[in-house]
Amino acid sequence: MLNVKSLPSFVGRLATSNSTLNTRSLSSLRQAEVESFHEHSGLHKINASSKNPIDIFSKWYSEHMAANASMTSAKAFSLATVSNTGKVSCRSLILRRLDEDGFVMMTDGRSRKSKDLAENPQASMLFLWLDQTSDNLPQTRQVRIEGTVNKLTTDNMKELYDIEPLFCKIRAQICEQGKVVEWEQLKRDHDQLFDKVSKYNVQLPKPDHVVAYKLVPNVIEFYEAIGQKIGDRLLFTKDGISWQPKHIAA
Repeated sequence: MLNVKSLPSFVGRLATSNSTLNTRSLSSLRQAEVESFHEHSGLHKINASSKNPIDIFSKWYSEHMAANASMTSAKAFSLATVSNTGKVSCRSLILRRLDEDGFVMMTDGRSRKSKDLAENPQASMLFLWLDQTSDNLPQTRQVRIEGTVNKLTTDNMKELYDIEPLFCKIRAQICEQGKVVEWEQLKRDHDQLFDKVSKYNVQLPKPDHVVAYKLVPNVIEFYEAIGQKIGDRLLFTKDGISWQPKHIAA
């Protein structure tokens, strides 16, 4: 049998009250939580290592990759596009290559994102990286990127497709991204193609509908917060060929 007297005072009050928490009991619980640890506050500042935001991105990107066994977590980002009717769509992609002038992605040219980009080449990327500092403090980093998206030539993306794992190459052959499918038929198509590759070493060249894009940024914003400090935002905007940085409130 539960001995209410043996419980901490604030838990005992909850255990002996009725099952519906009222405002007073919630307030008491919150007070007990606050008393159980010492809260801190401070103001964090991003110390930019370069006047070129792509260099800063590369540094953060490399640090996150080094801190995580899975490289995919560093490469993953959200891409927001807008149709010619103003409808916004967002999805997750993988960064395929970081160039000196932009961020490269690859996708199905028949997809909704490709249609949006053909109608409106303006898009936004968002990277989110959650890590710990060397002092075991939680570290949050976010990079928001805006700019114009350009379609790459086949020669400029060939190596991206060549290093794709087999399942991605099979997907490119049998899947039309976003199209309604009969799952059993798709499974048969997959197994048949996989069997050919496995038994007869059939090569899977890049289909014409596999395309790559580069987002050339005109805005790059960095956010960083460590521990119980208020985060900092460092905004770079492109002015002709140079970048102009400024700190903005979180």
